[in-house]
Amino acid sequence: MKTSIVLLFLIILNTSALLSEPLAVIVKDLNPWFLVALEVVLLLFFYLNNQLKGLNELANIDLSDIELFVIKPKKNSK
Repeated sequence: MKTSIVLLFLIILNTSALLSEPLAVIVKDLNPWFLVALEVVLLLFFYLNNQLKGLNELANIDLSDIELFVIKPKKNSK
């Protein structure tokens, strides 16, 4: 959850840097393609983070409903 929030914040900040005029003055020396590439990388990390989180939820096994019967073997009397 925390990683998703940080990634969303960085995505929004990077998009703001691309589209906002006041922030454009700050990043005027940067190549806009660098920011676009950074945006794509951040979106990729966000997607991978969500997929791995779903995989982690699938990997959790709930064994609370299993009823287990243990049968002791009979001893052979000779």
